[in-house]
Amino acid sequence: MIYGTGGFSGAGGRHGVLARLDPRVKILCLLCISVFSVILENTVSLLVLFSLSWILVAVERMQWRNVRMLLLLVGLTVWGTMFSQSVFYFEEPRTVLVNIVSADTPLIGRWTGDINIYREGFRYGAVQSLRFASMMVYGFIFCWSTDSGKMLSGMVQLKVPYVIAFMTVTALRFIPAIMDEVATVSLAMRMRGRRVLSPNPVRLAGNWLKLIRPVFINCYRRSNILSLSIQSRAFQPSAARSTAEIRQLGKGEKVLLSIVLLSTTVLVLLKILYGLYLWDVLYVSRLRGIYEISRLYL
Repeated sequence: MIYGTGGFSGAGGRHGVLARLDPRVKILCLLCISVFSVILENTVSLLVLFSLSWILVAVERMQWRNVRMLLLLVGLTVWGTMFSQSVFYFEEPRTVLVNIVSADTPLIGRWTGDINIYREGFRYGAVQSLRFASMMVYGFIFCWSTDSGKMLSGMVQLKVPYVIAFMTVTALRFIPAIMDEVATVSLAMRMRGRRVLSPNPVRLAGNWLKLIRPVFINCYRRSNILSLSIQSRAFQPSAARSTAEIRQLGKGEKVLLSIVLLSTTVLVLLKILYGLYLWDVLYVSRLRGIYEISRLYL
């Protein structure tokens, strides 16, 4: 029998539309979406991809605490990407909004030079953050709508090496545990009169260090317990295993998978043709419409 890991604690949306899909379909769709998030460059297209992820959240009717946590993670990802790109943006033109460190500053200025926050960097970071935020939302939807046992079975049926499949599912099972640990430590800090968020950057960094340290220690203990449990059961990833009979995909699942795979193939081909044109490798006058579509919409 395939080693099952049980369901995700606190997962929401188990009775939604996505929860009824075959895990193989969801895994392949998630891979195709990752290709979209990497290849797409147009802001509108990335916004559509990001908006579609939240439409799926609404359709799946996730629990509010999961949606709230996802909103926080997306907000932190977007803000972190925007801020980092605003500081390390080197393309021209660029407009300085705030000068953090001047080259004339004693000691540190000689080592770092000018450190500025650029307006164009904020815009570029906002667009790039859509890639990370989209994949984050899609990934959490996949985890919350798929039982871990079915996820492992689906990956094995897709010929993913058992060791990789087992480690992936085991790692995903730590997500709700980490969420619970963070909530517990945050509650303990608030009961002691301390706030996790603070307008003071130094205090904010100190609070987050105090929050992360016990979470990291508890996760380390859990991983040790899990590894000892696996060893005590003489687990061998290379051992022969019998799997349940492979279920045939339904007509709707086949249609959905065909549409996603076909659209991904078309997108990749369009980007390859446009790339060959930009690199002066291949230009076909009859494909000017394709070049224009790729430039404006992809």
